[in-house]
Amino acid sequence: MDGQRPEATGVHVSEADAQRQGITQMTGLEAETRLAYARFGEREARGNSPLYEEVSGAIARDDTLLARIETLPAAKRQPNLVLGAARFLGAPDDDAGTFVTWLTQHWGEVEAVARERATQTNEAGRCATLLPFVAEAARGRPVALVEVGCSAGLALFPDLYSYRFRTSGGEIVVGDGSPELVTTVTGEGVESRALPADIPQVAWRGGLDLNPLDVLSDSAKARDNARWLEALVWPGQTTRAERLRGCIATVRGHLGTHPGERPVVVRGDVVDDLDELLRQVPDELPLVLFHSAVLAYTDEATRAEFADRMREIASRPGGFTWISNEGPGVMPGIAETVPEGVEVPAGRFVLAVDGVARALVGPHGQAIEFLAG
Repeated sequence: MDGQRPEATGVHVSEADAQRQGITQMTGLEAETRLAYARFGEREARGNSPLYEEVSGAIARDDTLLARIETLPAAKRQPNLVLGAARFLGAPDDDAGTFVTWLTQHWGEVEAVARERATQTNEAGRCATLLPFVAEAARGRPVALVEVGCSAGLALFPDLYSYRFRTSGGEIVVGDGSPELVTTVTGEGVESRALPADIPQVAWRGGLDLNPLDVLSDSAKARDNARWLEALVWPGQTTRAERLRGCIATVRGHLGTHPGERPVVVRGDVVDDLDELLRQVPDELPLVLFHSAVLAYTDEATRAEFADRMREIASRPGGFTWISNEGPGVMPGIAETVPEGVEVPAGRFVLAVDGVARALVGPHGQAIEFLAG
C-alpha cells in the first residue's frame, strides 16, 4: 500500500464495498480479523510466499493471537503490517510454526511497531510498466514527474534504472542504469507498438504522501526506514528485496553527486494537499502525474474528487498526463473503458492514461499486457 493510508484518514473499505467496487487487492482489510488472515493466506500469499501462506492460516486458527491483534485499531490489523512488523523486529523466516511462536512471545514489541508504522510499499519495479506511457507523454521533451503516494520516492527516478522488455519477438533493453527492471510484454498488436527507445528526461520531480519516508540520506533514521521497507517485502521474494536495495543505493548515490535533483515532497492528503505540490511544478514543463496502489485505500468520495481534480488539471498550459495504476474497480469510470470481452485477471492492475484503460499490469511491474485501441 502506498500514499493515503486508511489508518491516517479513518477510512476503512469493507469487504462488501471491496466486492461491489471490484477491488481485488483488498485482501487483509476485511472487517473480521480471522477472515482477513485466512483470505490473505489463500488469495495473496499463496504462490507468492509459502511462509506467509502458512503463517496467515495458523493465525486464523489461533484464537489467542487473533484476540491480541484485535486490540489494534482496525486498519492496523492488516496482515502486511503485523507480519512486516514481526520481520522488522527479527522474526525467523525459516518455519511457519517458529514464526507464529515468536510472534506470540514478542507481541508487545510487534504491537508497538504496528501502531507506529504503516504499510508503505515502494516498488520501483513498477517503473517498467509505467515507462512506455511516461515516454509517450514526454514525446521527447523533458518532463515534470509527480507521484501521488510516493513513499520513499524511488519510483520518481525511472531515468536512473535500465529496462529489459521481454516480448514474443525477443528482448528490448533500454537504458544502462542499475538495477535492471524486467517485465514481460504481451497484448494485441504488441509487436507493432513502439516500446521506448530511450528513457525520458526528468527535469523536475515531486511527490505527495501522508508519511513520506527518507531512505536516501546518510542517517540512522534513513537506514531504519530502509530496513522497514525491506521488512515489508514478503519472505521468499528475494528478487524484490535485491531490487529495493539496488534502487536505494542507485538513487542515494545519484543524489550525493546531484543534490539539486532531490524531489520536492509534500506531506499530506491526496486531495486536500495536492495543489500545494502542483503549484511548485514549473509551468513550462509537461506534467506527468501517476499513482500506483494508492486510491484503493481511500473512500469512494475521495476517489471521485481526485478524478475530478485530474480532469481540471488537464488544461494546464505546459500540458498534463494522468497515469492511474490501480485495481480494476478503484477509479470511477476506468473499468468501463477496458475493451469489451477482456477479463482482468485476479491480482492485476488496470493502467489507465487520462482515464482510459491502456494495459493490464502486474502489481510489482513484472508484466504488462497492452490493450487494443
